[in-house]
Amino acid sequence: MKRYKIWKRGKIVESRYPGLYAGIVTMGIFGTLTCKSGMRALKKNRIFFHFWSDAMLTGMRPCKLCKPVKLCRAEKALKQKLKTDV
Repeated sequence: MKRYKIWKRGKIVESRYPGLYAGIVTMGIFGTLTCKSGMRALKKNRIFFHFWSDAMLTGMRPCKLCKPVKLCRAEKALKQKLKTDV
């Protein structure tokens, strides 16, 4: 089963779900999972976020290419999914 590095509550954990946002640690930016700039990054430099607030708390800025927006409905659905899988 594939595992993803996820930033959660101030530390990096592994998750079965990639999250809604992907960040590039070396550049300090995050964007959507389909953003071209994030796909060019090495796997070791990528980190995923389930929530917009987690990405912002790490000090990363939103990508200027894909311009990610806060996905409130998708975040709420993901929270429910994560609660039921525990």
